[in-house]
Amino acid sequence: MSQKQLDFSKHNLTIDLAEVKRMFREDLSEGGRYLLEEFFHQVMVHDLYEHIRARWHERTLARGGYRNGYRERYLLILLGLLKLNVPRDREGTYQPDCFERYKRVQREVDEGIKEMFLRGVSTRKVGEVLDAFCGERVSASYVSRVTKALDEEVKAFHNSPIEDDFVFLFLDAISLRVRLELKVKRYSVLVAYGIKPDGSRKLINFRLSKSEGRGSWSSFLENLKVRGLAGHNLKLIIMDGCAGLWSAIEEVYPLVPHQLCWVHKLRNIAKYCPKRYRESCTKEAAKIMYAKTSGMAAKLFRQWKACWINLIPKAVECLEKDFDRLIPFFEFSPEFHRVIRTTNVIERSFGEVRRRLKVMGYFQNTRSCNRIIFSLFFYFNNKWERRTERIKPIAEYFQTAA
Repeated sequence: MSQKQLDFSKHNLTIDLAEVKRMFREDLSEGGRYLLEEFFHQVMVHDLYEHIRARWHERTLARGGYRNGYRERYLLILLGLLKLNVPRDREGTYQPDCFERYKRVQREVDEGIKEMFLRGVSTRKVGEVLDAFCGERVSASYVSRVTKALDEEVKAFHNSPIEDDFVFLFLDAISLRVRLELKVKRYSVLVAYGIKPDGSRKLINFRLSKSEGRGSWSSFLENLKVRGLAGHNLKLIIMDGCAGLWSAIEEVYPLVPHQLCWVHKLRNIAKYCPKRYRESCTKEAAKIMYAKTSGMAAKLFRQWKACWINLIPKAVECLEKDFDRLIPFFEFSPEFHRVIRTTNVIERSFGEVRRRLKVMGYFQNTRSCNRIIFSLFFYFNNKWERRTERIKPIAEYFQTAA
């Protein structure tokens, strides 16, 4: 370790104190690794003696074998990389008990890798983080092998009970590309997100599906219901305009009011607009959702319709036919209209998955896709458990109502 002459005569010792801390930190890390290497060596020497039941050059009838030199072995631990000389016997039957056979990375490091993955660190960047902390890195393929252990946690998540205390339920689907043997196909990820009366929120469940048809959504919603989300406390369900979803929701939760997402509707309107009218038409249509009441929203719609009916009749028809499905959120406090009029929260949550896909292009298989989406759910749900992450207007509204 390089050292430099420290000058303690200076009035400002910040730089020198930083150097002292660095020296002690490096010394402790190197010293810790040295002590562990010596500890492992002593343990293995004793283990080999117990295995062959004889000391060096000892002649005894109890001898069960002979020593045969050493082999070099590296083991990555939290303090860094250990270089070990593992003793051997001639028969090759001796295996140290102080670490797992063929294991090059300590179990605690593997657990740290899984925790980093669950908190959104990509498989490639995990190696860089370990390099910064341990002085050694692992390959992206090794990280992928370690994270395969999450498959059981994914399975447990999909079967865990759900509390029936959500007041708002958001449903949407995200399209992702997944490799299936020779082809890359598009999958829909069906997602459920909920908000409770105390303002806390949770990504409830997800499922990879080949389509957004009625059957897929019905199966997904029935699973939520069987696991506990009976919907006794639901006040509103917010979703996109998928026909299969609306058909399924009428069957599974027929008594809960349904709200069509305004952002999805504005996108549909934009499709009917010529390029020269698109921005102004959708911007004026968006003013309708900012109204304080449904009556004011209807008034704004009539004004918008009068302005655009002759220029873009199909855009006007697109909004008019679904107007009744766009106004249920006006029954609630204006303070949190922005929260319950769209499914944007699901889109924002999946921003991290889209960021990874920019590099990857597509998921290698459905299992890796499930693991990454589960890590996303794990990250956001842990983050939202803090009281500071609760939606205050919703909590205040239901406290007042109670």
